[in-house]
Amino acid sequence: MRTEKLAPDILKQHQAVRETVGFLDLKDRGKIEVTGPDRITFLHAMISNDVTELSELAGRYGTLLTDRGKLVADFFYYKLPETLLIDVSMTLLPVMQETLQKYIIMDEVELTDLSSQWGHFSLQGPRASELVDKLFETSVPDEHYHLKEVNWAGTVVWLIAKPDLFEMGCELIVHDPFRESLKAAVLEAGVGLGLAEISQETRNLLRLEAGIPWFGQDMDGDRYPMEARLESAISLTKGCYLGQEVVSKATHIGGVNKLLMGLKVDQPKVPARDASVFSNEGTPIGVITSAVFSPRFGHPIALAYLKSKFALPGEECRVETGDGESVAAEIVEKFV
Repeated sequence: MRTEKLAPDILKQHQAVRETVGFLDLKDRGKIEVTGPDRITFLHAMISNDVTELSELAGRYGTLLTDRGKLVADFFYYKLPETLLIDVSMTLLPVMQETLQKYIIMDEVELTDLSSQWGHFSLQGPRASELVDKLFETSVPDEHYHLKEVNWAGTVVWLIAKPDLFEMGCELIVHDPFRESLKAAVLEAGVGLGLAEISQETRNLLRLEAGIPWFGQDMDGDRYPMEARLESAISLTKGCYLGQEVVSKATHIGGVNKLLMGLKVDQPKVPARDASVFSNEGTPIGVITSAVFSPRFGHPIALAYLKSKFALPGEECRVETGDGESVAAEIVEKFV
C-alpha cells in the first residue's frame, strides 16, 4: 500500500464537481455511425440492450459480447434521425467495428468511424444545468441519456442528459470544426460559476467514487458483464443477441463465480492494483482492480472481484498491504 496525498489541483477539481461544475474534454471517446434501412434490427441482434424499443433522441448503455458471453466492448448508443450513433472508448472502437462488420451479411447496414468529425465534452456538477442555460438558453433533458438538438454559432450541438460523475451532468457533441470555439465559450461562461477543467487523474477518482468500472482496468475480454455488474447494459426481455444464452443462464440459473464489489478500506493507505483480498478467516476471496484515496469519504476506496459467496454488502474482509500484513475493509455495493 501507499499513503496518498492528493495534490491541491486534484482537490480543487474534485470540489468543483461536488459543489459547482467540472469540464471534461472527452478526447478518448470514439464515434461509430450506423446507417442503412436495417440499422435498428441489426444492432438490436448484436448487442445486449434493446434498440427496437428505443425512442428517437434517446440513448442507452450497452455491451457487445462474444458468442460465449464475454465482453468485447461497453459503450453508449443513441438513436438520431436516420442514424444510430455509438459512443465508445477509442481503444475499443477498432475491435467493436471489426466485430460488428463481421456479422453484416445480408443486412443493409453501413458502419462509419466518425471519431475525427466530432468533439465531445462533459459538464458534471450541480451547476451544469445553469451553465447549459447560460450557453444555449435551454435546459438539459429530464431523462437520462435523452438528447436535445441545440443551435450554437450556426451549427448543431447534441445535448445529452448524462450524469455519471455527479447527480447532475450532461454531455455536448459538436462537429469538429467548432470543437475549440465551443470549448472556449464553455470555459469563459463557466468562470463565474466556479468551473474547473478536470484532469484524467481527477476523472479516475470521481468515477471510482461513483462506482463506475473502466474497461481495461476493472473489466476486459475475460469477463462476463454479470461479473462486472453491468445490469443497466443488459435487457432481460429482448430476444437473441450475441452471448444471450450465457447471460440468460447466468441470470436465471447458475449465476457467476465472481462479482465486482466496492471496498471501503479502514486506513489512510491506498491498496495496490492486484492486491489480494481475504476473508477474516484468511481465505483468499478476491483481487483489487482499482483503488484511490477518496476525499469525499476520507479514506481509500477500491473495486475488487470477490468470490460470489463472499460478495456480501456490509461484511468485513482483509486487504493485503504488501508487507505481509493486511488491513480491514468493508464490502459495499455502492459508495454512499
